[in-house]
Amino acid sequence: ASAEELKGIKAKKITWKKDGAKMVLIPAGSFDMGSGESSDEQPVHTVYVDAFYMDEYEVTNAQYWKFMSATGHREPRYWDDSDYNQPNQPVVGVDWNDAVAYARWAGRRLPTEAEWEYAARGGLSGRKYPWGDPISTSQANYGSNVGKPVPVGSYSANGYGLY
Repeated sequence: ASAEELKGIKAKKITWKKDGAKMVLIPAGSFDMGSGESSDEQPVHTVYVDAFYMDEYEVTNAQYWKFMSATGHREPRYWDDSDYNQPNQPVVGVDWNDAVAYARWAGRRLPTEAEWEYAARGGLSGRKYPWGDPISTSQANYGSNVGKPVPVGSYSANGYGLY
């Protein structure tokens, strides 16, 4: 959401009317952005971000369906596959342009790369995952450990309350 739209809002959580998204206030702060593991994430550098709101959950298929119905936007890849199109699963098969179109329709914007990384870390710095290291199948759906998307909120929230 834009700073102008959120001016004066102090709540830690809000519900965005257009699509019903629950949003969490991410506090301002600095963190070490990047990683020494990949050349496109180097060098690690300190970044400051202002406070901002971010969706508590990924955009669901139900929310995306509402957007498509209102705008005539194209269906994402896998839309007809029952492993990927359940209402409470995160929408998949969308590209950056689709995500931007959805955000504009909802009256919001996508987070910057710095905002996304800061929020995803959940207040932890110097760790690869929001819970620390290493990754575990009890904490995330990755690779082919489940084989399909699971409903949003299936795993524990990070330190900022994001899933």
